[in-house]
Amino acid sequence: MPLVRPDFPMIFDNSMRSAFVECPRKFYWEYMHHFKPRGESVHLHAGKAWAHALETTRRLYYEHGLPPLQCVATGLEALVSAYGNFTPPERGSGAAKSLDRLVEAFAYYWNAFPLDKDPAQPYRGKDGKPMVEFSFALPIDEKRLRHPVTDEPILYTGRADMIATYAGGVSIYDDKTTSALGAQWANQWNRRAQFTGYTWAAQAFGIPVTQVLIRGIAILKTEIKHADCITVRTPHHVTEWREQFIRDVQRAMDAWEEGYWDVNLADACSSFGGCMFVQPCMSNDPTPWLEGQFIRRVWNPLTREENLVENT
Repeated sequence: MPLVRPDFPMIFDNSMRSAFVECPRKFYWEYMHHFKPRGESVHLHAGKAWAHALETTRRLYYEHGLPPLQCVATGLEALVSAYGNFTPPERGSGAAKSLDRLVEAFAYYWNAFPLDKDPAQPYRGKDGKPMVEFSFALPIDEKRLRHPVTDEPILYTGRADMIATYAGGVSIYDDKTTSALGAQWANQWNRRAQFTGYTWAAQAFGIPVTQVLIRGIAILKTEIKHADCITVRTPHHVTEWREQFIRDVQRAMDAWEEGYWDVNLADACSSFGGCMFVQPCMSNDPTPWLEGQFIRRVWNPLTREENLVENT
């Protein structure tokens, strides 16, 4: 039987917007009907554990003033606990995301960037508290972007790892794990909408962000490397991002109203390992493929969690 028409989202984040731009049909299946792979990606699982451990370490040091070694030890415990009993693949790039390799990378990280000597330090806002983590949910444009049913302003939400002072400026800060570093890795952040959106949100709160600092840790089978990349966000970049975001969500509303979701039929089908929806997308009746190969996990952009629901 055909899929029931879903409600239109009240909240968008960068992942949702990126999925729609990549392929509207992918966005429709992934974020409106909530079809997700049955198994969790090692990269997503390891990334969440890694981010949790770094945040735990920083909060203990910058918010509670504990000694660096104690903070790192507790952060390591958080890493092991968050990783849990997850079994990574034995081969491929995911093999480097085993718990053992993450523990080695965690020790490497704090040797390379000691808490008390790191040139990137949390920005302190008007309340004096260190901004180890920056979360927000803001209407992107209360006049132009309103929900087609409720007429409430559609919200844009996100979470940056930190707002930091670095090289004389205030930066959106983000940690990335990767399998390779170099010019190509660094250049990819210059136009990344994720960080431009975070800059817009920070400026909306009166935080004078003008740049983005991305810290990359390459976890390889035989070695671990690191690199910092800094890229600017000018007023032009922020204005351009906001206008494009509004246009993209308006197009998503148009598709929802019409009940037809365009399909890319280009590189999005095969790039970066291929789209997970290729098989149902090739079928005259995608519903059996979707309900047989996937489960439903609803992504909440505010809590950044997924909740399992039954297929209907």
